[in-house]
Amino acid sequence: MNVRALQITRTGSLDALTVRDVPDPVRAGDDVVIRIEAAGVNPSDVGIVMGRFPQLTLPRVMGRDFAGTVVDGPAGLIGKPVWGTGGGELGLTRDGAHAQLLAIPAHAVSVRPPHLSAEGAAAIGTPALTAWLALVELAATQAGEYVIVTGAAGSVGTAAVQIVNALGAHPIPVDRGDDIVAKTRELTNGEGANVALNAVGAAVYPALVDALRKGGRMVIFSAAGGKDVALDLFAFYRKRLTFYGLDSAALSLEKVGALLDRINPYLESRALQPPPVAERYPLESAPEAFARVSGGASGKIVLTF
Repeated sequence: MNVRALQITRTGSLDALTVRDVPDPVRAGDDVVIRIEAAGVNPSDVGIVMGRFPQLTLPRVMGRDFAGTVVDGPAGLIGKPVWGTGGGELGLTRDGAHAQLLAIPAHAVSVRPPHLSAEGAAAIGTPALTAWLALVELAATQAGEYVIVTGAAGSVGTAAVQIVNALGAHPIPVDRGDDIVAKTRELTNGEGANVALNAVGAAVYPALVDALRKGGRMVIFSAAGGKDVALDLFAFYRKRLTFYGLDSAALSLEKVGALLDRINPYLESRALQPPPVAERYPLESAPEAFARVSGGASGKIVLTF
């Protein structure tokens, strides 16, 4: 039997994307087989096609974020609606979710909250996981702290602002054109922020350093706005700063499911809401969806099945 899937056999151009028949995924060990209902298309997916991820092996079925229903696997999961995201494996070192069927270890998926649609779950995977890793797993954000969220209008930024609020902390959302230092000093009575999420790169790094208070933490997970910075060691040690680097594409599937289970209560309470889906494409039009994401389309784009 064959299924339809979006596959690449080379990198370097979106022309490499081809929807074709591939063999049914093979279930091994404690895997589940999921009938995909919706799958997200992220900028990182475009980056994979363009060859920016050295761990990629070919040929490869694309797709990291997904939602669907378990059709084979452990008895307790068959028929369950689930969602997930691929970390550093799906769409990179094992076939991903831009296909009618997906085989994935059972511990890498989470049961979808009843009110959460398949499209919503597919749209929030990478944004929610990135924001959670930055705020909770690395920065250990505490209630009452002030958190600068750069790129606040984007999908990761929107998820981060919601999580900051749910943690009882105070978000300082900033976007292009904002004076980060002035806004932070105004909202913190001149004391500075405890945490800064750098979703931009070098372009905002100096302002974030200035805007952090003593003992502040910065989590960096993008270099889209430049990768080279001048590290002022005097400011670094005088302010006792801590910098964290976050690469969600290095996360193993072994750890993903447990993290999604920790995020689920925030989805169930609606403290965390999926971003609105701006455009939907059938699998057969997946290359067009990738072109839209590559071109900077605003809003989330998903494939529907």
